[in-house]
Amino acid sequence: MASDISTKIKILKQKKKRKLLVLGFISSISLSMLYIYTYTLNTPIRDSKLPIINIYFEDNGINNEHYIDCIFELDSDKSEDVVTAIKSKIKVRGDFNAGRPKKGYRIELSQQESLLGMRKDDDWILFAMYFDIPRIRVKTAFEIWKSLEPKDSTAVLPELKYINLYINGEYQGLYLLAEKNDRRIFGLDDAQNNIDSSLIIQAKGAIFDSDDPYPTIDIFKGYVSNEWEQDWPNEDEGIYIMDEIMSDLIFFVNNASDKEFFNPLTGIYSKFDKINLIDFYLFNFLILHKDMWMNNFFIIRNTNPNKFYLIPWDFDYTFGQKLDEKYMYDENLETDIHNRNKLFSRLISNEEFMKSCKNRWFELREDIWTDDSILGFFYDNYDEVETILRYEAHLTYSDEFKKEINVILDEVVEHLFQWVPNRLDFCDLYFLSF
Repeated sequence: MASDISTKIKILKQKKKRKLLVLGFISSISLSMLYIYTYTLNTPIRDSKLPIINIYFEDNGINNEHYIDCIFELDSDKSEDVVTAIKSKIKVRGDFNAGRPKKGYRIELSQQESLLGMRKDDDWILFAMYFDIPRIRVKTAFEIWKSLEPKDSTAVLPELKYINLYINGEYQGLYLLAEKNDRRIFGLDDAQNNIDSSLIIQAKGAIFDSDDPYPTIDIFKGYVSNEWEQDWPNEDEGIYIMDEIMSDLIFFVNNASDKEFFNPLTGIYSKFDKINLIDFYLFNFLILHKDMWMNNFFIIRNTNPNKFYLIPWDFDYTFGQKLDEKYMYDENLETDIHNRNKLFSRLISNEEFMKSCKNRWFELREDIWTDDSILGFFYDNYDEVETILRYEAHLTYSDEFKKEINVILDEVVEHLFQWVPNRLDFCDLYFLSF
């Protein structure tokens, strides 16, 4: 049955007609309900062609505080991708996600390896995609942003590939193996012990407390050091420049008059790459990146006098979904932006900036962000995960929802493939109005 679904989707993709694609995909979802998995405990993925990562460790106290010793190996149908067992280290990734039933991981290999054709390195990330039930939103967001690179050299993110993960012989689910988001990805110079240094600063956003667990905080309205994190230079260099750089930058964003802010020689576009600001806004508006405007992005700069640019991150809350929550395709983010991000609040209130966004949007729609190219990312990723998706959903969410997981899975997949073309149409009309 799964092969019948794949055949139908491939035929629909070849027609390159968006409405037919969407209708055909939705009709195929009901067929997937008939598919029955007969996997054993430790071999549930016999029909999946995805590579397998095996990790073994003895310490049951794995957490996100420190690495523990492990053995890492990678198995694949392609002999050139196979990595035999090597000593490594592992820890749980992140703070918030560490409390989820399905956890992400950081891997530190004892030697540099090129995994699945990606760059040679010893630091790797395993994204759990816990909030991404259809398992294609996160990867597609990466790909849509990176598709801008021919027209925007700042549109960079790590490479990542789907894998199936086993830990101590037990299947953990579908993961994304990704390169580390570091200075090598962005081609940054060595660190300098002054404020001209190349840098990566992460926006961590609101610091939650018991009185207000979901505050609306604008991290550009005043500098608070624990709302940001200096990723580069890192602790090994012993260089700390974030406080001076970010306090000056945020003071300008928050206090400059409109005349000063948009001065062509000394204003915001002398500090930030203008095309990057436009593309960053278009991208996050398109994917409805709700969990972003006060956190989940990076500020990057190569050695001064290069300009700052922004890199999006953490795509759990995108494309109208987070877990089984679903949001309308015509939601406008302007109110959130005005409440949560002084930088973009000032930008989108400027007529010239929005006209530039309009022109850029329709330029991208002409050849990079066409209906077929955007939908193509989703279909290609679904093709990779469809044989394992239903089993993996049962494994991950068996105790999460009151509603039957098969029903939820079909609902979120159907919603996603309806939502995307509708969102594109909505954005066309929205930017046309400027």
